[in-house]
Amino acid sequence: MKAKLRYPSPDKVRQMDLAELRELVLADFDRDITPDEIRHILEICDALWLHSGDSLAPHAELTSGMCSDGFADVLRMLRYSNLCEIMAGQLVRVLRQHYDGKVDWVIGSDHAGAVLSHDVARLLKAQHDFTEKSEGKKQVWRRFQIKPDEVVLQVEELITTTGTLQAVREGLRAGNLTPVNFVPFTLALVHRSDSFDFEGDQILHLAHYDINKWSPADCPLCKSGSGRLRPKDHWAELKGGSGTSQQAAHQHHEQQGDDGP
Repeated sequence: MKAKLRYPSPDKVRQMDLAELRELVLADFDRDITPDEIRHILEICDALWLHSGDSLAPHAELTSGMCSDGFADVLRMLRYSNLCEIMAGQLVRVLRQHYDGKVDWVIGSDHAGAVLSHDVARLLKAQHDFTEKSEGKKQVWRRFQIKPDEVVLQVEELITTTGTLQAVREGLRAGNLTPVNFVPFTLALVHRSDSFDFEGDQILHLAHYDINKWSPADCPLCKSGSGRLRPKDHWAELKGGSGTSQQAAHQHHEQQGDDGP
């Protein structure tokens, strides 16, 4: 039986396949994980797509109708419980490099952020819950009352805008009878927003990606002949780059009566 490599180097992690990554445990990382390692793990878990630059390769059509040259589906990685725990441990390391105060609650959003925030709470020995989606884009806090002297840490698996952060915070404020005190930092695994602070406090993240968004009328990829695909419906085709994926993009627009802008 092949002996397990303990404390793998960044170079070794970047060479691992999925089976090897799933053998890793939190104790293997007594150091800060690098952004290159995180990108490799995301890509091996099929959780990150960035456009290749090929003008004919399809690009992402977001639920908002906007076009994008990248997409992160972080839950595809967090479904592997060992990797979720490792990322939670890394977020705790980052937090403690900036803040050594108490954390009584760790709170995530419904539902993608909930699994990661739970692991962060467990490592910090804090209480945990998550807000629930409501009408519109609201997040509602239903179950517990947070005491006036307790401190809350917000954790998200992905920040594309600060909209979800704001919705969670508004839900917490509306759902508690007394003011809620927050840790002066917010944690994110993947950050792809233009905002690096929230309500005046820094967003601490493990990885950042510059991903563009355009309206279809202004999208340079549409203008170059690239078709649009909804990532969660056509993930394999989008990752394929061209050929069958480009055909799928055209079929998608034909079904919508739209041959592209």
